[in-house]
Amino acid sequence: MDVFALPIVNAVLPRPDGGVLQGVFLDPYFSKMLLNTGIGGEIFIFPISMEDGGLYPVGVLARIEDIWKDALPGGNGTGLFARVMGRESCRAKNFDFTDEGLVAYGVEELDFQKMRNQGYPVICGAGWYPRGGYTTFDSDRKNIEITVYGFEYETGRDVAIVGRLGGEIEPEKAHTVEHAIIRSLKNYAICTPKTLRESMRKETEELKWSVEVGIAKKLPEVFGVTRSGICGNPLTQMASYYLTEEFKNQIKRGASLIDSINEARSKTVSRITKEMDITSQPGLRQYQGLKKGMFHDDTPEELSILKRVIMKFPQDPWH
Repeated sequence: MDVFALPIVNAVLPRPDGGVLQGVFLDPYFSKMLLNTGIGGEIFIFPISMEDGGLYPVGVLARIEDIWKDALPGGNGTGLFARVMGRESCRAKNFDFTDEGLVAYGVEELDFQKMRNQGYPVICGAGWYPRGGYTTFDSDRKNIEITVYGFEYETGRDVAIVGRLGGEIEPEKAHTVEHAIIRSLKNYAICTPKTLRESMRKETEELKWSVEVGIAKKLPEVFGVTRSGICGNPLTQMASYYLTEEFKNQIKRGASLIDSINEARSKTVSRITKEMDITSQPGLRQYQGLKKGMFHDDTPEELSILKRVIMKFPQDPWH
């Protein structure tokens, strides 16, 4: 099946089983495409991967329920609004920009349950937004549980997925998996073994960068900051607490605002590296900060293990 396709930058897709979403479209190319498709027509909605700079071919085939023009918020002219209803998860074989619009060729249904049964599990991010997560485990580092929580687009209701991993991986790896699942869902609206592995690589590289820059430039506030958000871990928590404490101390001593924050930053980095025994040696400090301070493991994981990990989660918050 060949249909017009609508790329979404922030991976906000409707639930494939009847979820409804609406939005405004300012680009004349895609506005014209929607009007040509018309109410009752079908369109393939899919993510643009901002990290990869490309079109990700898995999305949702949706029916256009309504189209109208209305004033934009703030009195900035008018825009084309559309409301769509998701029908099924699909994959496109390829895309082509034509004069009439972006066309998705070879669109075919994806049965996630069938994929799971065949040993290739996925977590679907259509219809909900992951806001964060946490990882817990017992005293002997077994019975690991990962929770990713968020909300439904349509209702705003809180939802979550929980994976009980047992002893499948170590806690440090589980913490990395937690952040990578969130990153994958935000970027692709789906998490597969391949996107999970790639997201794990990107997440740990950015975490190591945050440690390297944070120590080298005396900027503890960047510890744990990545594109997927702020990683909650002992290093970032200590940085936040110490930075506030040291800043207040400097203000009490009568220092200026700029001098106070600069001195607080320097003292915070010094305290953290000393207490966590993190070296000042460039390169090595980022690995020590990642493992000792952030509780992450950056070693690549086999796809076979990641498949088993994803299988521990439901395919979405509603299953």
